Amino acid sequence: MARSRTRTQPCDRSDALNRLAQAESFLLAAELTVDDDSDDATPSVAASLAVLAGIAASDAACCARLGTRARGQSHAEAVELLATVEPRGADMAKDLQRLLNRKDDSQYGLAFVSAGEASRMVTWAKRLVGNARRAVEA
Repeated sequence: MARSRTRTQPCDRSDALNRLAQAESFLLAAELTVDDDSDDATPSVAASLAVLAGIAASDAACCARLGTRARGQSHAEAVELLATVEPRGADMAKDLQRLLNRKDDSQYGLAFVSAGEASRMVTWAKRLVGNARRAVEA
């Protein structure tokens, strides 16, 4: 049998609740920030917070349903693991992948993220956090 290359870390319900609380806090900050049009950098900040919300939500769902979370260098491993969560793992993985595809631009890029793109990212994060909440509460 081939050994899995995905590096994981065991976690439990307490960890799931903690990561869910963090996801919800990141999301709240993203929602407040995305509506603030006082600065050209604001959409990039909202987008970055949306990415952080998505990652924390992914951890919460995986900890609650699988008892482990991805800890490897590749975010693709986190997406792959999240897809195995029941219920709604495939939907959550799709939203996480969308957010991660824009992570570098929002967090490290020299160009600003547009207001429209930031708004879409907050929407994906909101959906992901909601599905993670259902996974944790189930």
